Amino acid sequence: MYKVMIIDDEPWSRKVIKQLGDWDKLQLSVIEEAEDGSEGLRLIQELAPDIVVTDMRMPGIDGVELLKALNERHPELKIIVMSGYDDFVYLKQAIRSQAKEYLLKPVDPDELNAALAQCVRELQQAKQISAVSWSTPLIFADTASLNQYLEYRQLIYGYLLDLNADGVGDTLDTLHHFLEGIDAEHFVGSMLNKIGHDFTLMLEEFVATSELEWSQMIPDLELTRSESSDQNSVSETILQIGYMYNQVIAALQGARKNRNKLDMREVLAYISRHYNEAITLESIASYFYISKEHLSRAFKTFNGDNMTDFITHKRMEKAKELIVERKLSIKHAAEMTGYADIAYFYKVFKKHYGFAPGELRKGTE
Repeated sequence: MYKVMIIDDEPWSRKVIKQLGDWDKLQLSVIEEAEDGSEGLRLIQELAPDIVVTDMRMPGIDGVELLKALNERHPELKIIVMSGYDDFVYLKQAIRSQAKEYLLKPVDPDELNAALAQCVRELQQAKQISAVSWSTPLIFADTASLNQYLEYRQLIYGYLLDLNADGVGDTLDTLHHFLEGIDAEHFVGSMLNKIGHDFTLMLEEFVATSELEWSQMIPDLELTRSESSDQNSVSETILQIGYMYNQVIAALQGARKNRNKLDMREVLAYISRHYNEAITLESIASYFYISKEHLSRAFKTFNGDNMTDFITHKRMEKAKELIVERKLSIKHAAEMTGYADIAYFYKVFKKHYGFAPGELRKGTE
């Protein structure tokens, strides 16, 4: 389980957060609470939580100072910010500190759990990458090859989260060509066997968070493992990895088609990963194997607004951040939030905020 700490000067607010979180489902545990930033910093140093949920307005060290300190001392921490005020100063500091979410009080349980789920996914990815990184001399003899390998690995994990077999297959093909092109002197020991083992461990960790058992997805896993040896070629190694990943993806897709109830938190998490792409109600419904009418009604009931408005809101928030904080051009901000047509982006932005993106830039200069 990952460890969570809550920092808020109001006892009732800490209690509400503990009641709203799906701690067991997300494999999280609230290990401690703190009443202010000073106590929070001390306890973070002592207990090393993975996720911090913090208020912004507190006596002593407030949220702004706390986020600055955490960014400097504990950059690996996942932070979720809460505030009773829609304050741009607080929002700006939250963005600078790479906070996962800025939640307005009273906190919406769905938004809280979506933010917690995102933190868990990023922690899992970091753990998997770290598991490879510590043993890099045993896999690649040069840093450039290692970094390229890790990029392919992260891409494949992202496709696995989306049960995208085509994406996994295409990236494995690219990894295949990459490994074939490495000079023999850059191979260290049984590199291919270690790569196969690494991808198997990553898959096992992913399966552990799903609704099915490993044996249901890959009944002949031991045979697959026994076939792996130090004498395998690149083609054989990639083929075995692809086989395992396709088996898991197919099993989970089948389970998703046959289950009776849609988990709307999965829908929210999917939107959070893909809002900057050309997703629509139809494409999301197709991904979850339900009708668009059913998805639309379920989303409205669960979230309080329709899905199109929700996606637009997320895109506009991100576009505003990119323009104000990252100083990107309006064209690039549009492209990075899913808008290929900049004229349409201008129209949506002005309708959403009441002013054009160019006026926003002028106001911050």
